[in-house]
Amino acid sequence: MNPYANGWPTGWYQGQYNPHVYMPPSFPNQPYEPSGWHGFNFDRSVPKSKWPSLNPVLASDMTYVRYDIRQPVREGIMLSTWQQISHVPAFVKPTYELLIISKAFPWSIVIRAPAGSVITCGAIFEGLHELLQKHIEDSEWAIVALDKTRREAIEKAAKSRQEKDKDKRLKRIDWLGDTPVFKGLEKDEEFEKKRHLPGSASVAETWVVKFGKL
Repeated sequence: MNPYANGWPTGWYQGQYNPHVYMPPSFPNQPYEPSGWHGFNFDRSVPKSKWPSLNPVLASDMTYVRYDIRQPVREGIMLSTWQQISHVPAFVKPTYELLIISKAFPWSIVIRAPAGSVITCGAIFEGLHELLQKHIEDSEWAIVALDKTRREAIEKAAKSRQEKDKDKRLKRIDWLGDTPVFKGLEKDEEFEKKRHLPGSASVAETWVVKFGKL
C-alpha cells in the first residue's frame, strides 16, 4: 500500500514540543515519488555518489547547492532551484526521522516528517537554518571561552552579521565563522560513535553536515 497516494497532508504534525526537533510544514498535492529523483536526470556515465540512498542534492560529493545558511532558504537558494528541490524526498526509501550532527558546531538536530509524509530536501535546509538562528547560551559560550582562535572567529562573524540584522546577541550561526555555506551531508561512522551521547537513543539515519567558505 502506498501511504502517499493521497498526497501530502495539510497542517503541522502535532507532537510534544522539543527545541531540538524540527517539524516542517507539509506540502499539499505533492505525492511521494519513490522511484528516482524527481526533476533530476543523472546520466549513467556520471560518477555516482558514495551514498546512493541520499538525494544527490544533499550529498557532499554531488550537491550543486551552495546555500549560505545565514539567510532564509528562500533568499539563500535561487527560487527556480528551490521550487525544484524543496518537495523532493531526501532519501530513496521513505524516511521519517533524521539526526544531523556536525564537526563544525556542538549541536544536533532531529528532523521529523509530518504525519503521513517523508523528510524532504526542503525540510533539511529549513531545519538547519532554524537551528542556527538560535542564540548562543552561556553554557555553550563556555566551550570556547579559553579557545582564543575560535572565540575571535565567532565574534568576527557576529560583528559582520549584526551590521545587517541588528541583533547584538551571539547566534549559533556565528559559530561557523567564515564557513557558513552548506557543502552537503555525508556519513562518518567513527565520528557518529564519538559524538553519540551515552545512554541516549540512537537514530538510524544519522548524517554529518559539512560547511565551507563562500
